[in-house]
Amino acid sequence: MDDDNATAIIAHDVKELVERARVARLATVDSESKPHLVPIVFVFDDNCFFVPIDEKRKTVKPENLRRLRNIRDNPNVALLIDEYYDDDWTRLAFVMIRGKASIMMAGKTQGGIQLNKVYEKLIAKYPQYQKIGPGETCIVIRPEKVTSWRNS
Repeated sequence: MDDDNATAIIAHDVKELVERARVARLATVDSESKPHLVPIVFVFDDNCFFVPIDEKRKTVKPENLRRLRNIRDNPNVALLIDEYYDDDWTRLAFVMIRGKASIMMAGKTQGGIQLNKVYEKLIAKYPQYQKIGPGETCIVIRPEKVTSWRNS
């Protein structure tokens, strides 16, 4: 399925896959068009994907993470969400979301979205955030194109 309609971009069967997923991969590109790919956690609110920059230990300050630097330079991103690998290949599926990313800071509202509401969803999906905290920064991804595939 390919769909360019951002208002109805996530089909029902694809949405189920998105909601079940615990991990996705976020692809960004740097100023020299070199790709960068990282595993991420996320929540989806029927309009946007939210990716926290959480309180886990990092090798650089959160604001200096490559994914954030890349988004500042080029907001075009892709998310890949797939069903886990299974010996039964009829169960394989993926969805790739292409869109524009922005960076949202705690205490700010963006497009009517408040970060504390996003954090409530993150804590509900990932109880680990009750201990480590979801952080002060969140990547917001607005889907523009969705491609999905299912081997069934």
